[in-house]
Amino acid sequence: MKVVFPHRLVRTIALTLVIVGASRESQARTVVVTTHLDYAAAPECPSVASFEAVVTGRLGYDPFRVDARDRVLVRIGPSGRALEGQIEWRNVGGRSIGEQAFPSRTGDCAELTRAMGFALALQIQLMAATVEEADSPPAAAPLPTLAPKLTPAPAATASPAAQLANGAAEASESRARWHAPAMLVGAGAAAGLGLSADVVGLGRLFATAAWSHVAVELAGEVSIPSTTHRSDGAGFSGEEFLASLAGCGVLSPWSACAVGKVGELRVVGQGVDVPLAASGLMIQAGLRLAASHALGRRTYIVAHADGLGRLTRATITLDSAPVWTAPRFAGVLGLDVAFRFR
Repeated sequence: MKVVFPHRLVRTIALTLVIVGASRESQARTVVVTTHLDYAAAPECPSVASFEAVVTGRLGYDPFRVDARDRVLVRIGPSGRALEGQIEWRNVGGRSIGEQAFPSRTGDCAELTRAMGFALALQIQLMAATVEEADSPPAAAPLPTLAPKLTPAPAATASPAAQLANGAAEASESRARWHAPAMLVGAGAAAGLGLSADVVGLGRLFATAAWSHVAVELAGEVSIPSTTHRSDGAGFSGEEFLASLAGCGVLSPWSACAVGKVGELRVVGQGVDVPLAASGLMIQAGLRLAASHALGRRTYIVAHADGLGRLTRATITLDSAPVWTAPRFAGVLGLDVAFRFR
């Protein structure tokens, strides 16, 4: 018995087979980029598992393999009194082939980690698209007897992944140039040498605006009253009230500052015939070296040492006789606690 198939049925079956074959070929060419992840972050930041989950959720697969040839380094740490992240790619030889910085605008490490995870996933997608385009074979000529001729769409100037990557890089660079400063307020205690006849205690309140590598501080200081006596029991009590301004260069955790102070020295006589009170102008200028340590997401402890020179001189007299002259130089050792609220 002879069976005759209609020509239309034959063409339909052939077209179906071509479409299925093309679909399987496209799936076989799908590129999966893998890399070895090296993650290190500040103690208050999310764990490596949380970071991997952000990237995996964006890609739809886990790109991290211990035996992968390429290596990506993810670092998040303090930058001055804020946070900064960095992603760096290295090849099989360990040579750096690209990096990108991510300054934090808010100081929230969880937010910074999510942004870096999305950026890394986007970079991996871009790498996969680049490899796939390079490895794809030339398109086969269409079969005019089985399918109508299709007119190719005009080529785009850049792939969507490349456009997204360029936009993310431009936004990150813009944030690095123009991000708002972190604002800190705090209080501290210190011991001063050369401010009085004896070592004197100081207390201060301050506010700081901090960028990645620059900070500006405005502070108010007051000394604990200290008393100095002569052998006959007469003496004086003195205290200082100062306002200070400091401009600092920061290379976390260290900072070096130029400091200027202006205020008033108040003195009251004790055990003398006429216990008068007097005051005088105090102007000091010098340098400060400080080191900070994060106690949490928003709290810092800062140790500092100040070397100051007096631009005004003060001499205290009792019964018309000088008993103490302020030295030309003074030193301060202090410890501050700062709270970052932006």
